[in-house]
Amino acid sequence: MMEDFNIPSNERIVLLKALQEEIGDVPPYFWAFCQVCDLQALQKLIDIARISPVIVRIFATQAFTTILYWTQSNQGTSRVSTPNTTQLKRGLGSSSTTSPLAKRQKTTDSPVSPPLADKQTTTSSPISSPSLYRSKAASDLARDRGHHCCVLTGDSVIEVAHIYPFCRISTSEENIFGVRHMFWEYLKNFWSEEKVAAWKAEIFPRGLSEIGDKKVDNRITLSTTAHIQWNRGAFALKPISISDENTTLKVQFLWQKKQTDIRPTMNLMTTPISTENLDHNEGAFDYGYTTLYCPGGKAIKSGQIFELKTSDPIKQPLPSFKLLELKWALMRVIGMAGAAFPYEPSSGGDSDEDIPGLNLDEVGDTSVLSDILQGNPLELPCEVNKLRADDPKHYTGEAKRDRVGMGSDYVA
Repeated sequence: MMEDFNIPSNERIVLLKALQEEIGDVPPYFWAFCQVCDLQALQKLIDIARISPVIVRIFATQAFTTILYWTQSNQGTSRVSTPNTTQLKRGLGSSSTTSPLAKRQKTTDSPVSPPLADKQTTTSSPISSPSLYRSKAASDLARDRGHHCCVLTGDSVIEVAHIYPFCRISTSEENIFGVRHMFWEYLKNFWSEEKVAAWKAEIFPRGLSEIGDKKVDNRITLSTTAHIQWNRGAFALKPISISDENTTLKVQFLWQKKQTDIRPTMNLMTTPISTENLDHNEGAFDYGYTTLYCPGGKAIKSGQIFELKTSDPIKQPLPSFKLLELKWALMRVIGMAGAAFPYEPSSGGDSDEDIPGLNLDEVGDTSVLSDILQGNPLELPCEVNKLRADDPKHYTGEAKRDRVGMGSDYVA
């Protein structure tokens, strides 16, 4: 299907033209959503715009906060100090005070360092939380399922990446006007209610007001480099099929390419750059290009199919088809329009690799987005700390190693 390579179908082009005539140019994230959404949803937007174009224009401005909500957790930052009980219970829609963002502490499979352990004794320690132990157990099962290798490159130096951002499921949110609820409501404008409901039930089976499920099928093993690239929208993974026995999942790898002429507002008829036959990404980062290699050393190309397998679909289920479908859609939006990053990401804030048994993202740091939604949704928070990856060269095209036998993803 050519639309998988971001080449719009004739039917989509007709609908985009009609919507353009009604509302004019739009913000880039809304433009990108319109390139990937269901065609029926586009028709509904046209119908609304014919009644009140202003409503659709206002709605279009919220696309930014939707993408920011998804990407904010992927920045490699979180609270190092242990949250108090109020912080743990606070929903995403609650008012909050400014909280410092601290640099992550990278560790191996070793005990928690004394300074962090000391801080954790001041309040009820989250490392003793049953949910965190369940989280670590699920990550261990995901590693075993993938034979401790990256599902794309075969590299043995891996991170357990989350399909749905982990810090977005680790708190409850009773406020129905909170950012989690609004995120899911926004998606209904681009995909059918049935499809969105299926996605939602996969990660929030008890409802959006409750903590989401922390389970194996929300995890996938990736090399550090691949994890960074996925978070940044350098590539997207499309789920293709799953076997009747739930033992084999086929996913299609597609590099994404950021539009070179991104402006504050864009004509809906602007055609996305085709990703067909690409063997690298250019545009997801501010420097160089990114690429990945198969175990044999050949560069991974757009359209390539990968098979993920499990020998135990009960204890070690495959990555969720529905969650991959949701992420496939959102990563294409990010890949086209650029990620809504208020600061430079490190190697993915949704990894379990930082502290054994304790995922700092599970603490949840939602105050930044809540503040944005209470103010101007198009204004980036200037107080956010800027963080950089330890060595940006390790995921540029000039560093041509991310394959089996290298021993590490961190390339000098």
